[in-house]
Amino acid sequence: MSRKPIFREAQVRLRDFIRAEGLTPGDRLPPEATLASELGVSRMSLREATRSLQTLGVIEARHGNGLYVSEFSFRPVVEQLPYGLASHGLALADVLTAREAMEVGLMPAVARLDVRDDLETCAELAREMTALEHAGGSIVDVDRRFHLQLYKGLGNALVDNLIELFWELFVRLGDALPDPADGGRGARHLAIVTALRAGDAEAGIEAMREHFDDVRARAATLRAEG
Repeated sequence: MSRKPIFREAQVRLRDFIRAEGLTPGDRLPPEATLASELGVSRMSLREATRSLQTLGVIEARHGNGLYVSEFSFRPVVEQLPYGLASHGLALADVLTAREAMEVGLMPAVARLDVRDDLETCAELAREMTALEHAGGSIVDVDRRFHLQLYKGLGNALVDNLIELFWELFVRLGDALPDPADGGRGARHLAIVTALRAGDAEAGIEAMREHFDDVRARAATLRAEG
């Protein structure tokens, strides 16, 4: 039976050490020599393990100040995606389907919350989108902020990270999507806010679906042109 490379074993031991010690994001790891002794591996194997775990976003190195446990993020997943993904014809549709399923599914939970301030911020962002559309500007950053703000009240770090992940994937794959000829993206986002302000989950679901239907239609146009 083949054995794991030594540095892979060091990775496993380091992950186990973080869990066993109850270390949380922002906690500092012991110095290299101490940690290598604690894990029963060589310092060279430990260095290989820590480099790979930094790439995966498990730990981070702070220059001149040692190693720390990282905040959870899907960013390393995005960075490790093969560049060929963008040329795969179904990739954009796949990401859109997954993102829509999550955001539509979250509508009832958001509708039950008392998040008037968050929704007011979302309304302001929707109006900013409309102004940018009229001026011929890009709404990409404002759109991202809208979707993150919409679910902020759930207080769910996993949801926040998934929104970021889907958003990053979608922007990478759909950066050439044509703008709708009649604008309307700001208005579609504002309709979502209006429904949620009324506590109407069904109307929120419908408004969110209309938003994604618009994106899907423009994606289909892009594929046809391609």
